[in-house]
Amino acid sequence: MMSLQVKLLDRYIANEFWQPLLFGIGIVTGVWFGADQLKTIFNLIMRSGVPLDLAFTIIGLHLPAIIVLTIPIGVLLGTLLVFNRLSGDSEIIALRTNGVSFYRIMVAPLLFGLFTSFVSFGLNELVVPLANRTSKKLEFLALYKAEMPSGTANFTYMQRNKNLQLERVYYVDKFQDSRLQNVIILDFTRSALVQIIAASDGTFKHGEWILNNGRTYAVSGTSDVTRILQFEKLRIPGIQNAQKLMEAGHIQPTEMNMWELGSYIDSLKQANALSNDILVRYYQKFSQPLACLIVALAGAPLGLLGRRSRSNIGLIYSAVIVFLYYVLQSTSGAMGEAGRIHPMLAAWLPNIVIGTLGTIILYFKAK
Repeated sequence: MMSLQVKLLDRYIANEFWQPLLFGIGIVTGVWFGADQLKTIFNLIMRSGVPLDLAFTIIGLHLPAIIVLTIPIGVLLGTLLVFNRLSGDSEIIALRTNGVSFYRIMVAPLLFGLFTSFVSFGLNELVVPLANRTSKKLEFLALYKAEMPSGTANFTYMQRNKNLQLERVYYVDKFQDSRLQNVIILDFTRSALVQIIAASDGTFKHGEWILNNGRTYAVSGTSDVTRILQFEKLRIPGIQNAQKLMEAGHIQPTEMNMWELGSYIDSLKQANALSNDILVRYYQKFSQPLACLIVALAGAPLGLLGRRSRSNIGLIYSAVIVFLYYVLQSTSGAMGEAGRIHPMLAAWLPNIVIGTLGTIILYFKAK
């Protein structure tokens, strides 16, 4: 009988979440969408002459990324409003009087937060990257009436040693499939001498570049050209890492899933070219979905602060927490990208602060 009552309790509380969750996601997504995307729609239609249906398709593909950001707000609003209502109707007091601990009552919102975290993670990994890539291709097609090139243009690869000293610079004007066009290589590995390799075209095969119809220039420290050699074919071995970066160069981090971004980071590490903004983005792949669980932990006890209140205190608390979360996310992200704090801490700091706040309030409310 006790087990049945427990299951009914969880089911009863969980069923209360769905309406405010969907309401919160819908309202915030609509506001976010209107403020951020309407200008894009008008520019596509009015300035570029893009058909109305294509313009709305492009904008619709931006929705998954926005929904991932607004799901935590819906979870927070849901837990705040539900627990504010339960407290106002004295249902929390009735449960506590019947021997149900507040920690036991928290099982339902935490499971709900965990479930929405999995949903958010799935959207962010399976839907958002594909939607962003498709949106970029459709926008290019709408604006230029042509398919987006599959290759990479203006690719630059800087090869550094373990001491981060620059050894070589590789520049390719255009890369598509395995063909290279207009290649320039600057070699700084020789003391007091810079070697410049220039070729009109080439190919990439088995970890090496094969350059055709080019010249090599030897430039001394006084900027004098000491030697010029012409070649029909020249093999440049050992640059597999440049190939990986080149193939990923036309894809932005927002268009990569966790595994693609991790592989891209490994390639950048090998080239000693990894930047903090990429690392912050990678760690946010984990921290942003888990924000649903964190705000559920914070929202439930906050909803009890307005005990027996029929006012909109839940909405006020929700607005404060949402404001605090996104201010922390913006400031910590900027500090992480600037190298002021570790990128992992930058990604997780909003969750740590909100989670700590929720845990402290939960402890005092459970007494």
